[in-house]
Amino acid sequence: MWIDYSGRRIFYRNQEVVLTKTEFDIIELLSLNSGRVFDREHIYTSIWGYDGLGDSSVIAEHVRRIRGKLSRHTDREYIETVWGVGYRWIG
Repeated sequence: MWIDYSGRRIFYRNQEVVLTKTEFDIIELLSLNSGRVFDREHIYTSIWGYDGLGDSSVIAEHVRRIRGKLSRHTDREYIETVWGVGYRWIG
């Protein structure tokens, strides 16, 4: 997989994986800090700030959607769930 951070696009075998702004933001945070575990609250505040109008539970839904989109192109897992802690990029 190739991530074009400046163009905010992701490609797998020359096919673009279409993501929403929020989905790309999550991938960007995790992939730029590969191996580091982030809890949902940290991911939420990194994207929407401390004054965000939702709560961190939406992060699990966004990660589920990202995984679904990536699975259409590859069987490889890029986001690992660290149970009881959060998520980390293992790409």
